[in-house]
Amino acid sequence: MFLSPTDLHALTAIRQELHRYPEVSGEEQETARRVVEALTPLHPDRILTGLGGHGVAAVFSGAAPGPTLLFRSELDALPITEKTGLPYGSTIPGKGHLCGHDGHSTILLALALGLSRQPPATGLVVLLFQPAEENGAGAAAVLADPRFAEIAPDLAFSLHNLPGLPLGHVALKAGPVNCASRGLKITLTGKTAHASQPETGLSPMQAISSLMPALTALSH
Repeated sequence: MFLSPTDLHALTAIRQELHRYPEVSGEEQETARRVVEALTPLHPDRILTGLGGHGVAAVFSGAAPGPTLLFRSELDALPITEKTGLPYGSTIPGKGHLCGHDGHSTILLALALGLSRQPPATGLVVLLFQPAEENGAGAAAVLADPRFAEIAPDLAFSLHNLPGLPLGHVALKAGPVNCASRGLKITLTGKTAHASQPETGLSPMQAISSLMPALTALSH
């Protein structure tokens, strides 16, 4: 797939537009609208909207039967204040695309541009713009949407930007990468006491001070 300087200029403008107007998990209505606006002139065979919330899927069909390949990006931003000073920085206080989902979505739009010029020979290519990745709810919501069965993939692909990697490089690794984490909630119960009689109370501070290095030392 070849992208001309004109293509790159247009894609850069889209990415900066997404960056200016970040929306957090579950609120990606305008982000989804902008994605659909960019997809529509590329004439995919189908555009699904409202998938698992504000998710969008563009489907490009091949002339012959074959496998379904899915490429996925994310729509949502973080509840964080951007302090980059960029001319296209966030215009919404307390919200920012500091995880790169604006870039991921633009990469998928570049792929859509390529598919519009050279459709797949066989099967389907699905470009999924997933909502609510940051709060963990979006993937399950997309899978639970009855329409997802129509685009269920044989293979699915995704990537994540890695700022520490040299520009133009791609990192691959055998085995699981970026696997999901599991949360752990610990409750320590103490006993209150008057400041003049601390010996009658039970402070959890000693347990906390022992627990923190122990948790850090866990390998799994």
